[in-house]
Amino acid sequence: MYFFSEWHPPYPRLCAYHDCHSLAAAWGLGPPTTTLEAARPTGASQAQSPSEDDGGDGKSNELLASCPAFRNELGIEPIRRLALSRLTINPVKAVSFDDEIETWQREHTAAEAGVLEDVSNVYLGGRLCAVRQPKIVIEPQDIGSYYFRHCFGGRSHVDYFGTDENLGPVAVSLVRETSERKEAGTIISHTLFRLIIRISDLLTMRVAVPEEALPEVPQDKSNRTLMRELLELVCPQIHFGALRPAITSPKVEELLLKIDEQPIYTRYKVGILYCKANQSTEEQMYNNECSSPALEEFLDFLGQRVRLKGFENYKGGLDTRGDTTGEFSIYTEYHSHEVMFHVSTMLPFTPNNRQQLSRKRHIGNDMVTIIFQEPGASPFSPITVRSHFQHVFIIVRVSNPCTDNVSYRVAVSRVKDVPAFGPPIGCGANYQKCAEFHDFLLTKIINAENAVHRSKKFAAMAARTRREALKDLAENYVTAHPNEGPSRIAKNLPGRFLGGSVKRKERPIPKPVLGSNVRGALSWMVDVHDHSLHKRCSCILGVSAESIVLLEIPTGAVLFATPTHSIIGWANTDMGLKLYYDHGEMLLMRCCTSDGTARELNSLLRRLEAVTNGEEAKELILRKTRPGDSLGFHIQEEGVVTDVEMYQTAWKAGLRQGSRIAEMENIAVSTMSLDQMTSLLEEKMIVRVMMIAPSSDGNPRRGCEDPNCPAIKGQEVQILTPDTFAKQPLTYQEMFKIRNKELSNSAHNSPSSSFEDRSFNFRSPVTKDQYSYRKERSTSIFDSGSEASTPGGQKEKRKVS
Repeated sequence: MYFFSEWHPPYPRLCAYHDCHSLAAAWGLGPPTTTLEAARPTGASQAQSPSEDDGGDGKSNELLASCPAFRNELGIEPIRRLALSRLTINPVKAVSFDDEIETWQREHTAAEAGVLEDVSNVYLGGRLCAVRQPKIVIEPQDIGSYYFRHCFGGRSHVDYFGTDENLGPVAVSLVRETSERKEAGTIISHTLFRLIIRISDLLTMRVAVPEEALPEVPQDKSNRTLMRELLELVCPQIHFGALRPAITSPKVEELLLKIDEQPIYTRYKVGILYCKANQSTEEQMYNNECSSPALEEFLDFLGQRVRLKGFENYKGGLDTRGDTTGEFSIYTEYHSHEVMFHVSTMLPFTPNNRQQLSRKRHIGNDMVTIIFQEPGASPFSPITVRSHFQHVFIIVRVSNPCTDNVSYRVAVSRVKDVPAFGPPIGCGANYQKCAEFHDFLLTKIINAENAVHRSKKFAAMAARTRREALKDLAENYVTAHPNEGPSRIAKNLPGRFLGGSVKRKERPIPKPVLGSNVRGALSWMVDVHDHSLHKRCSCILGVSAESIVLLEIPTGAVLFATPTHSIIGWANTDMGLKLYYDHGEMLLMRCCTSDGTARELNSLLRRLEAVTNGEEAKELILRKTRPGDSLGFHIQEEGVVTDVEMYQTAWKAGLRQGSRIAEMENIAVSTMSLDQMTSLLEEKMIVRVMMIAPSSDGNPRRGCEDPNCPAIKGQEVQILTPDTFAKQPLTYQEMFKIRNKELSNSAHNSPSSSFEDRSFNFRSPVTKDQYSYRKERSTSIFDSGSEASTPGGQKEKRKVS
């Protein structure tokens, strides 16, 4: 077992990681998947276990009671925000990580972060700030799993398999990729080596290494030599002598595709239990023989009623031939995800049988269960449920059913080792029956099941399946070692017969490659000031050509994410590195270094210069000659300087039209109103400001392309972007559709109640269209050169006197 201090990239500025999972794996983050406590109850049954010493979180309301081993979400949970903005001016009291912070929610931009390097070359159009992005987002699974399909499938590549004494079965794939770009009329060729390193049930790394990182020109090297050198750069923990080349067979590519895409789920089966007034227990709900108008209204709102006999889509284990599991059910399709609901009142009812096994054998084996409460129902507690599979309960209580004023309240209870998931329940939220609530509820259901797959039980099961598959590759799909005989003999002979030990040539330390041609995420270890908790936290900073992310140590959770186009500038101060983005929101961090030099920081600044449009901020001192003198410039609410009077105080200090003021007297402009800014500038004789120079065309640097964005004033805004899934590269949506098609054509397209049956058959055939995907291009919806204006159409600015 390797711990955090042992698992880290030896050259973090040479290894460009494709996705957040790979970045976390490279630094040894995240919970281990190899340890599963034996003979311990899981799911809802965990609450009744005598060995359970967790008393719950103590949170309850009219819908939900506190329960041992469970964590409740009631809509009162804060959202963790690292950056300084209007939302974090007044930080929440500091709490410990083993306290109630585990129920906090993440920002929606952090929750949806997945792929860091877009390999589909799809431009997604309008670049708006985080506030303008959809809040209801399907939190990605390990979407980086499609890396092999995108970058290796159908291309000439090399695979090596083997079993390491310490790490177990290992599979490594390598492909060479060459691209060209034109600079100053000259075509420049750039070569990357892409690798996928699969280590037993421990981790997967998808990484690219530029050709410049290798000590010698690789054209003359054999595949084996090249693979060895790359592994020494990326993952020296692997003993290369244990690896052998894979056999040349289409079967190998099929198996690798299935292993890599094992974590992707596109089909979900979800239970629905009907709870009448004064009811709260599992037995009472299972024995409600018939539905009610309120439940029927909710079911018709949730999905479509389908006739099971002859139903050809995903059936979720229900009988579509003989009506043995009822005649009808509720089914829906949402953003290429299929959901089949197991509704208790639609499943067969057995008179004089309090257990109702014909119902419980479906609902009791679902990971996520909806408890539909009518008015007057008692608070639900998972302790009344006996099931090892039911890990999340979503409680929905109706008010004023079957009227124009019908509304729903929502609460969630999850097993403690299931990570928190979004979208967050609004504080005191009473949802109307509308499309927004429909999207919210289905997204919550899908995210809930995806979160369950990351819990200890299911993560360990998936890891065991993966380990066996990699073991099969290492034993049955490799060639004989090219130097197997001599190498074994040499390994066992004493040193004196070989003329003594041979000292290995020292490898020169390669220089970091920080340019924009390396599109994956380079990484740094940093300490970040968490402005929501007012405390320091250690993170891994990843900077790719498209995204900037912060992964928490040691959990690996993404705490912050923003696109690189949102970065407007940075400042290296005594407090640390300040990174300004969107409308001037600020991250404060400090690079961790072992040698006490500024090498880490300097490499980070070079990377920011290469992949962002930002500029290093400069401190200006504005001095008035006499009280009441004008500083001679106009400023907008966002801190943008719209006009500067020549030869006045501001002009002489270096302020120019199009500049942005990020701070005044060490106060972030993103936390100030326009009145506060003008008052400060008018009252003080000497004002220190942090200025970000305009771009080369004279326009202000913008993290949000909408100069009229209402988020500047802290207003609630309506989302103008397309729906959530369209935000992701379209290739991933195509991958979901392809996966659904593959499942539909397979013999076992309805997973049964057991986890093993949900696992795939590694030897099933692959479809011909697995490599096809679309590339579409859209345009920005805002003109970056437009001026900010008030709703009346007049430009809003203030002259500073």
